[in-house]
Order: sequence, then structure tokens, then C-alpha cells
Amino acid sequence: MIAKLWRRPERLLLGLVFIILSASTIVWTLRDRTPPPWDPSDHLRYAYDYYRLLAHADFAGFAREVFTAKHYYAPFVHLVSALVFLITGASRLTGIAVNLLSLAALMWGTTSIARLIYADSAANNERSRTAPSLWLSVLPALIAACYHFNAWLMHDAFLDYPLIAAVTVSFAFLIRAGDFADRRKALAFGIAAGVGMLVKQTFAFFFVLPALYALLRVLWKRDRRATVNLALAAVVLILIAGLWYVPHLRDVIAIYRENQQAAVNENEAPLFNFDSNFFYIHALLSMQMQLPFALLFAGGLVYSLVRRRNQSVLLYLWLLSGLVSFALVANKDVRYTVPVLPAAAVLSVSWLRALTPVERVTAGKRKAVSALKLVLVAAITVWCFVSFFNAQWPRPGFGKTIDTPRYRWMVFARNYYGFDHRPLDDDWSVPEIVRTLVDLNRVHNEESTAAYSSAPPVLGVVVNLPYLNPSSVALYSRLLTNQRAGAPLIDVRWVIDPPMIERLQECDYVLVRTGLDEADWVAKVERDVEQLIHRDPRFMQVAKFPVPLKNAEAILYRFEKSQR
Repeated sequence: MIAKLWRRPERLLLGLVFIILSASTIVWTLRDRTPPPWDPSDHLRYAYDYYRLLAHADFAGFAREVFTAKHYYAPFVHLVSALVFLITGASRLTGIAVNLLSLAALMWGTTSIARLIYADSAANNERSRTAPSLWLSVLPALIAACYHFNAWLMHDAFLDYPLIAAVTVSFAFLIRAGDFADRRKALAFGIAAGVGMLVKQTFAFFFVLPALYALLRVLWKRDRRATVNLALAAVVLILIAGLWYVPHLRDVIAIYRENQQAAVNENEAPLFNFDSNFFYIHALLSMQMQLPFALLFAGGLVYSLVRRRNQSVLLYLWLLSGLVSFALVANKDVRYTVPVLPAAAVLSVSWLRALTPVERVTAGKRKAVSALKLVLVAAITVWCFVSFFNAQWPRPGFGKTIDTPRYRWMVFARNYYGFDHRPLDDDWSVPEIVRTLVDLNRVHNEESTAAYSSAPPVLGVVVNLPYLNPSSVALYSRLLTNQRAGAPLIDVRWVIDPPMIERLQECDYVLVRTGLDEADWVAKVERDVEQLIHRDPRFMQVAKFPVPLKNAEAILYRFEKSQR
């Protein structure tokens, strides 16, 4: 076994990279006390709800939750996390286990793509043509995993990191399928793409142009077997994806409309103007890659266009499909296009085979070329780890940017709403809020003359900050249960927009924050609720908690419905 691994040193190196990056992410997660922000909290919450039903063998309830309950996001990542919870229990750490699995898939897919498309086609025999160099196998996967944006995404439960892996693996199978003459390879792509659609709806955006290219290429050759195989792959894809999308079509349309409204609320640039069209190109080169890797990508792209154009067509289409598709969507977010990064990583090192000395050159030239290749590979490898650890363990106050009249270009800096931070000690009192509320409610029920209710207390959460919001409170109301796969300790109600104030009538408790006059951003609903609490005696303050904001606290009120 060991001898076999030594004959494939790229596997050893990839395994070592996986261990280093995974260990860093695990340590980061164990040391960080900040609650997951909005979307990660929601995704972990969905996974917990699936896990709870499975743990109690409520298969009918599980089927209802998957197929009929309202869900805006496809369930594959949540289901994988639920299975992990079944084995290891639910926690912040096990919640990102799917990201570690995604890292392995990302590295495998990127390596496979680089080896498949940049094998030396000028070689004289089949064996050398299919045996690319060591670094052509390892370096693209290392770069893809260590891009700044990917590095910090690993420690949060966004859907985007598993989506990167799903897109990359599906492209690897698409490239393996080639002209679709082999039915087994064609069906493998159909299965991979079907599962990819169950990771996140936007999976399809990255395949618009590549799928059209594959279709036209098959039709152009007029190969009946290839046409049938392509059709079968499409049928498999539709059947797998349709399991969830058919019953949830209205939910998918609803979340798309919410994103369109978000574009209006966030004052996004109008479609088709320069800022809208250039947004994701700037995001790719600046925030996702950062400038050193952007320069490497630019060099590799130019080389591929000159020397490897035919082999690189699917990579170009992958990039264009993702960037153009999202440019045509009004709501912009840097996270949306990160699945193009593996294509950029492969293109970035498309020149590696050009530095492989051929037999006909002199020994001196071979040594010089080998030395140059070694220096370049070593420099890129070092920067990969610098980029990764700067994303997960940045030094406080350290960073470098280049400001131009119109855009800021990231060189070595934090850049995404502060999510790419070192582990922090600020837990925003979310666990303590949940525990305190449960204890207060138990005491209140014991002292009350009303009939005892086993239903969890209803909490209206008005605060809507990245780490203190309805999603994070709802998550910890599940993670802090004493029993395995226990029911949520609190029934959380979102009160984050003015029309939602009516929900307070249903609540037993309300969570707000103070210090609104000194806060940087305050929602209108917060001021409205603050005024309501001051004039309505039914709101009684029962607890307060520290938060890492200037002159601010989180305040818990009990709403005395009996006084109505």
C-alpha cells in the first residue's frame, strides 16, 4: 500500500494539503465563539430539523419536511449535515463537516480537470499523454482551495462552499464524458449534475454555456449513440433534480423574487451599466482571488489563449457562464460566483507543461528550465498557504489594498463584511440569552396560576445584526437542548420589518438592543418597537446581556398578555 502511494506522490501531497487545511479549519471553529451569521445559522437549523426527525424515526414527518414543507433552498447539503449529526451529534463543528467533505471533492475535481485537459498532447505515446506532471496534478487543487474567499468560506456553513465542490466535480465528469460516446461516463455526468442541482439552485448558472456547447458539439457530429447518451444524461439530471424542484417550484420562484426586491432595497446598480457588468469581474480578481493570484490567473489565461486554446474551451465557458449569468441578476453578492474559481485555478497553471524540458535540448538548458519551474512552483505554493492562513488567521489591523479612483483592489487584506476574521471571543450572549429565557419561562410557569403549557416560549427577535439575529437565536435554541435531537427550546419569530410588529402579540418574550442613537445602522422597526415598549406597560424587562457594541446591551422583555 505504501509503495503504491509512493508511486503516486501527488496523492500524498494532496492528502497532506487536505490534512493541513482541514486541521486549520477545525481549530478555527473550535476557538471561535461568534454565532454563525444569518445564512449559515439557517442552513444548520434546517439540517438539525431533518436530523431530529431521522433520529426519532419519524419518516413520515421527514418526508413531509423534505417534500411539502416550505423551503427556499435545495436540501442536499442539509441532508448530508443531518446524517453527520446522526453519527456525531449536532454542533458548530459537525455543522461544517460537509465543508471538509467538499474540500476533498473540490481538490479531486480540480486535479482531475487539470490532468484531463492539459495532458501533453504532443507526447509520442499514449502513456506519456495521460501521465501529466506532478505539479499539474497538485498545484491547481492547492490554488483553488487557498484562494482567500474559499479559505474563509470553509469555516462557515454557507451553501457556497459545497456548491464550489459540486460544480467542480460535475465539470470533471462533463470533461470525462467528452463526446458522450461512452454511456457510463454520460450517465455519471447526469447523476453528478442532478445532485449538483440539489445543492443550490444557482448550480445551473455555471452550465448554461458549457451545456449549450456540449449539445451543439454532439449534434454537429451526428453520432446517434452520442445523441442518445446525452439525452439519457439529461433525463437522469431532470429526474434527480425534479424530486425536490417539482414540489418546491413556488418556493424557488419566491426566493428569486425576494432577491430581486433585495436589489432594490440595497440600491444595487441598474442592470447593463458598467458597475453592474463589471461587478463580478472585479470581485473575481480582487475579493475572491486577491491581486497576486489575479496576476497569475491573467498570465495563465493569456498563455492558454495562445497555446492551449482548444483544450481550454470548457474552462472559458465555465467562467463566462457564471460571470455573465449573475451579471444579469439584479441582486449582487460576491459569494454567488465563487464556483468559477476552480476554472481560474486550472487556467492559472496552464503553462506548467511548457516548462517540462524535452530530450532534444542540451543538459544545461534542461537544468535551467527545471530550476525555473521549481522556483515558480515553490513561490506559488508558499503564497497559497499565505493566502489561506491570512483568510483564517489574519493579524489584527494588517492588510494591503490598492485604491484607484473607481475600485479598491485587494492584495492582502480582509474584505467580506468582516466574516474572514480570526477566531473571536465575542459570543454576543446568544447562548446565555437562550438559557436565561428557558429558565425564566420555567420559573414563570411554576409561579403562574394558569394551566401549564409544554409548548416552548415564543420569542420575538427584533435585533437583526450579523451575529445577533433571529436565525442565530433559533439555531442555539436547538444546539443547547439537553437531550439528543431534542425539540427547539424556543419558538423564534422574526420581527425585522415594520409589518412584522403585529407578531409581538403572539410572543411571550421580546429581544431588542439598546444604544440605537449611537449605532451605525438601525432598522426602522427597531425604533418603532423601542417606542412601543416605552409606552406599553405590558412589556417588562426581565434580563439584559452584554454585546460587543458601544454603550449597548441586548434586553429581554416579557410580554404580559394577561394585562390586555
